[in-house]
Amino acid sequence: MSLWPFIIALILILIGLAGIIIPGLPDMIFIFLGVLIYGIWTGFEKITVGFILIFLVLALVSYLFDWLGIILGAKKSRATTLGIIGAVLGGILGILVGGILGMILMTVVGTVIFEIIFAKKNLTDSIKAGIGSIIGMICGIFLKLILAGTMIGLFLARIL
Repeated sequence: MSLWPFIIALILILIGLAGIIIPGLPDMIFIFLGVLIYGIWTGFEKITVGFILIFLVLALVSYLFDWLGIILGAKKSRATTLGIIGAVLGGILGILVGGILGMILMTVVGTVIFEIIFAKKNLTDSIKAGIGSIIGMICGIFLKLILAGTMIGLFLARIL
């Protein structure tokens, strides 16, 4: 095993893992880049182009988990389509202004505001929908962690 490609891949993979939990840091794409750089640097000895393509697809699919979690969590809590739009917009705004805490808070606030103003729901039902969107977001993060762990395990199994 070549040491430098492994160290660089490991650094990128660790940044990617941290990014799953800390918004604003790159996440799955860095895990992919770590594997890609290792493959290129080692001449695709153990990490083949096909393996890298599978990792690219997995990394791209993982981004669906972020939004699907929010959407499904809000839907499970009987949010309307407008509430879901509020959750997504609130989450995006929250990341920009307040990192992870802003994302969590603004996802709930966006859901509640859109449910009250546009869907004409009462405050209690709107808050339930907002809490559902947060629960869904947490489930999406959990799924990404499982996928990241699987990807890292596959990578290590190939190179060690």
